[in-house]
Amino acid sequence: MDRSLDGRIGYADPAPFDLSHTGGTVSPPPARSGPQTHACSRETAVAFVIDAVESTGAATRNDFDIDRIVSTAHAMADDWDLNTLQPETFWRIASSCIRQ
Repeated sequence: MDRSLDGRIGYADPAPFDLSHTGGTVSPPPARSGPQTHACSRETAVAFVIDAVESTGAATRNDFDIDRIVSTAHAMADDWDLNTLQPETFWRIASSCIRQ
């Protein structure tokens, strides 16, 4: 069997890293801490509402006044992130915006 001087069998020594371009040091990427922030906008709120009303399969976006739901929910949450609303509040708003 082929043994290297350090006692390993059959393994090639790993290639050395060339760190000359970094001055010989490598910094790890910054660790993620805290919640990830996502930019919320009217468009993301519209997508949230459409996903919510169609998620049960009982209705489609055409059954609701999506713009009215978004506007009302945005006014109540004072934010485009509609996840900040309690589910009961969201569905109360949505139920009042069913198209006849």
